[in-house]
Amino acid sequence: KRRQRTLAEFNALQGRIVRRRNDWIEKTTTRLAKENVLVAMEDLDVQAMTKRPKPRPDPAKPGQYLHNGAKAKAGLNRSILSNNWSRLMKRLKDKMDANGGRLVVIPAAYTSQTCHQCGHVAKGNRDSQAVFRCVECGYRANADVNAAENILSRALAKTGGGTA
Repeated sequence: KRRQRTLAEFNALQGRIVRRRNDWIEKTTTRLAKENVLVAMEDLDVQAMTKRPKPRPDPAKPGQYLHNGAKAKAGLNRSILSNNWSRLMKRLKDKMDANGGRLVVIPAAYTSQTCHQCGHVAKGNRDSQAVFRCVECGYRANADVNAAENILSRALAKTGGGTA
C-alpha cells in the first residue's frame, strides 16, 4: 500500500511538471509569435544528440570494453528530451504561421565558432563554454550571444531581410 501511495504521489508530481512545461511552451511561443514577425532558431538534431555512446573496446584485453560514459550520457539524454525542443519548435511554427509571421530554421553548423564581427571560423574562437573570443579580430562576447547573432544574420540573409 505504501509503495502504491508513493508511486501515485510521484506520478502526480510528474504530471504537474509536464503540465507546467507545456504551459511554459504555450505561453512563450504565443508571446514570441505576437511580438515578432521573424523568429530564427537553430535546427537541432535531437535524435542525433541523444544517440547512445558507442562501446569502446579495450585494446589490452580483447573482448573487454572501456568506460564510455554511458551513465552520464543517459542523464544528458533525459535532460535534452525533457526540454521538449521539438514541441517548442512545432508550436512556434504553428503560431507564427497563424499570426502571419515566419519561423526560419538555420543549420547549427559553425554558429558557435563563427565570429559575428569578421566572419572568421575557428575552433579556437571559443575560450570556454561561455566565452567567445575571435582569434582573428579580437572580438569578445558571450558565446551564446555571438551564436544568436550569427543565427539571426543567417536567417535575415535567407529571407532577404538584410543583415543583423
